[in-house]
Amino acid sequence: MIRPPQIVNTLVETVSEKLGREAIFRKINNREGYFILDLAFSYFQKADRNKRNDYRSGYLYIANGDKQRLLFALAHTPVMSSFFKKNFDYERFRAIVEDTAKYRDENILRFSRKGVREEIRTPDLGVFLAKLDSIETSGFSKSVFSKSKIGKTGVGNIFGLCIASGCDDEGLVEAVRESWDLFLWLYPTRPVFKRNASLNKNMQRIQSRCEILRVRALPKFILETPCAGQVEGAHILPHKYGGSDKLQNGVWLCNTHHRLTEGRLAGSRGVDWFEVEYTG
Repeated sequence: MIRPPQIVNTLVETVSEKLGREAIFRKINNREGYFILDLAFSYFQKADRNKRNDYRSGYLYIANGDKQRLLFALAHTPVMSSFFKKNFDYERFRAIVEDTAKYRDENILRFSRKGVREEIRTPDLGVFLAKLDSIETSGFSKSVFSKSKIGKTGVGNIFGLCIASGCDDEGLVEAVRESWDLFLWLYPTRPVFKRNASLNKNMQRIQSRCEILRVRALPKFILETPCAGQVEGAHILPHKYGGSDKLQNGVWLCNTHHRLTEGRLAGSRGVDWFEVEYTG
């Protein structure tokens, strides 16, 4: 029986909590590494006509001596890569890279482009983001998940983004929570958060349209950003900081303005009043 380090069990518990059902781990052969994933991924993979069913998709914990590293990874999984590519949002991806930077001492991205493996590695976040932006000029997901003529599947992708490294166990857990959208992109469609669904239900007395212009103290760049994407209930105070699903803690925002203001709002609201401001 495999007995993983306690941190692996903790990461499995964290993913299980976010999923709302039990997650599993899978050890890498001949290496102190563990994938933390959803058992449902095995069923998605079995639908692959190329019969790739190793479902190496999800968070990857690697221990190297005294240093531990957490990656979000896809390895030789054409079906999962196709789901991820379909759901991929570059601006959200970039924001996750920035938000999790405090948990790592080095920025690393490994990927395949037209069958050629590439790596971006630097301790400088600004340089790292600039290199990501340069790929985005040609379409990030189109470039990184391009078709390959190598191998039987036609998609020989290796995709690995370092989320956390050189931090303690608590940092690894928080990195999972702050990068959770990456995991959700591994599904055929974007799942609706149970918590967000509850907030949406409690806000039904208010017309569902983006309320961004009602928020006080918005910076110019947000004011000049047009609405885009589905309108959704956004928590004024995020749940991870103690925010509730009650109407008083909700504001309707389009997907774009939700991303730009997430975790940066303060105040409360009612059906007939609105006292919410941007805190930066």
